Amino acid sequence: MADNENPKVPVSPAAFIYHTEDEYIMEIELPGVEKEDIEVKITENTFCVKAPRRNMEYTGCWVLAHEFDADKSNASYKNGLLTVRVPLTEAKESKEVRVE
Repeated sequence: MADNENPKVPVSPAAFIYHTEDEYIMEIELPGVEKEDIEVKITENTFCVKAPRRNMEYTGCWVLAHEFDADKSNASYKNGLLTVRVPLTEAKESKEVRVE
């Protein structure tokens, strides 16, 4: 049977996305995936990952709230964990909200 007869089941990977004052850090769990099969795309305000594994495909996109420099991003993959670092272009001032 050809691959297109048995489409891969889409699965949303576990993701932990946070930022420091200087950069976004995205940690995406992709167990069992080969590094060369991972596709990472960053647009103006989104971050997307696609990675095939046997009969499934990890796929996910996230919207990032702060401005960043995608050209200076880098990614590494080790022991099933993809880590992508993207520098922020400018710090945003925050305002504290009182919780009642």
